Amino acid sequence: MNLERQALIDDFFVMIRKLNKTGADIIHVRDFFWKSSEMRGFIPPTVEFMTVLKTYNAVLFHEFRKSLVPNTSMHILANVHMEAGEALISLGITSLEELQLAVKGKILS
Repeated sequence: MNLERQALIDDFFVMIRKLNKTGADIIHVRDFFWKSSEMRGFIPPTVEFMTVLKTYNAVLFHEFRKSLVPNTSMHILANVHMEAGEALISLGITSLEELQLAVKGKILS
């Protein structure tokens, strides 16, 4: 896997763990997606990121989607449907332990 892609995936899950259900969260999410859209060495897994965000923080995802300008590339990507399991596998998450570590930062017993 491309090291830049893996670093972006790691940054995404760090952001997910830091979200604390405040108004500032949408700013962090917007900044992350704009930063990822500027990547040129590889195609960022934007739809996968949005799918995970929609699955684990639906309210924030819907606020983020509402904030996008209609008919822009980011708005179109936010409306693409993908199964959460497929998104996680694409991001390299293939076990419950990896999922807990990515989303919670620790393995829950």
